[in-house]
Amino acid sequence: MKKNSLTLVSDIGGTNARIALLSNDHHIMHEKIYSHADFKDLEEVFKTYMDEVGVLELTKAILGVAAPIIGDKIKFVNANISFSQKKLKKKIFKEKLLVLNDLELQSLALNNLSKENINFIGGKEIQDSAKILIMPGTGLGLAGLVKGTPIATEAGHINIPSYNDELSHLISSFEKNRGRIPTFEDLLSGRGILFLNDYIGGKKIGLVTSEQILNSSSKEGRRVRAIFSNLLAIFCRNSALMWGAKGGVYLSGSIVNTLMERISLEEFRQNFEDSPTMGDLLKACPLIHVKKVNLAFEGAKTLIM
Repeated sequence: MKKNSLTLVSDIGGTNARIALLSNDHHIMHEKIYSHADFKDLEEVFKTYMDEVGVLELTKAILGVAAPIIGDKIKFVNANISFSQKKLKKKIFKEKLLVLNDLELQSLALNNLSKENINFIGGKEIQDSAKILIMPGTGLGLAGLVKGTPIATEAGHINIPSYNDELSHLISSFEKNRGRIPTFEDLLSGRGILFLNDYIGGKKIGLVTSEQILNSSSKEGRRVRAIFSNLLAIFCRNSALMWGAKGGVYLSGSIVNTLMERISLEEFRQNFEDSPTMGDLLKACPLIHVKKVNLAFEGAKTLIM
C-alpha cells in the first residue's frame, strides 16, 4: 500500500477503544477492540494495534472520544483517560489528527444508514430537519446533526426532574446514596442499570453485569427494564423538543439493542409522545432504533476526501 493511503479511525469510549483502518476509497479494514484496562495510555493502544495489523507507520487519524472537546487536553468524564492532541500528533499522526466527540463523529453516519440497519418505532416520515443521536453506554451521549453539521452536547449531565411519585422516590434514593441529585447519565448508562438493580432489590438474584440485568426474565429484571425504558423515553422526549428533531431521534448502542428486544415498542413510543402541550410535534418526530454498530467508522467515511 502507498504511504499515507490509510487513516486510523477509533471510537474511544470510557471502557474500550474500537479501532479500524479506513482507505481513501472508504473501505474499512482490520476492526479490533481494546480494553483501556490493559494499557497505560492511548499511545500504547495505537502502537499495539499497528503492530498487530502489520502497519509500520500511520500518519493520519480520526478519533471520536467520549469527552468534551474544549482545548488541546482531552480529559474523559467517565474514565481515567487523558491525552494532548498536539503531543499525539507529534508522536504518531504527524500528517493529520482530527478529534471529535464520539457521538458527534457517529452522528455523521445518520444520513447514510440503509433500511436494513434501522427500525422505526412509530413515525416513518423523516423530514428535512434536525436529527439527534442518543446512546446509553458507559455514559450517556447525545449529538445533533443540523444541515449536515454535527453538534456535540453534554445533555446526559442534565438533572432528572421529579415527574411523578415513583421518580421522586428514585431520585431521593440516589441522593441519599450518592449525596447529590442524579443526572440522566447516572441512570441511563451501564452503571445506572446496576444502581437500578440495587434499588429494586435485585442483588439477591446474583446478576453482576448490566447486560445480564437487562436480559433477565425475573421480576427484578422486568422492573429495571420498565424504569430504564421510561427514563429513556423521557430523555428522548425532552431532547426532541429542545432540538425540534423532526428529522428523527436515533437510538444506538449495545444497551439499546438489548433493551429494544425486551420491551414493548408501542409503549415506549407512547411514553415518548406523552406531553399535554407538545404531543403533535412529538408525533411528527420519528423514533429510530439503529441496529448497525460502529457508527463512528461510517461517520469517518464522510470526512475522507
